[in-house]
Amino acid sequence: MDDDPLLGYQEIAAMANVKPVTIRGYRRDGRFPPPDDLPTPDRPRWYRSTVLAWLASRPGQGARTDRKREDHGDARE
Repeated sequence: MDDDPLLGYQEIAAMANVKPVTIRGYRRDGRFPPPDDLPTPDRPRWYRSTVLAWLASRPGQGARTDRKREDHGDARE
């Protein structure tokens, strides 16, 4: 039994509750770690531990990562 199997887009998408095309887009945009295994260019794979670490560092669902936060000062003033 392998405690840290290699996963493809389908398995990763299922873990993240998104479609595989979303994971491909994250990779293309540099928002996903580089593959741990690249047997052929169109079949990258990642260790489960890599995916779990990425999932733990993701912002919450629906969080906008393409916008800067503006500092509006203390709302209590």
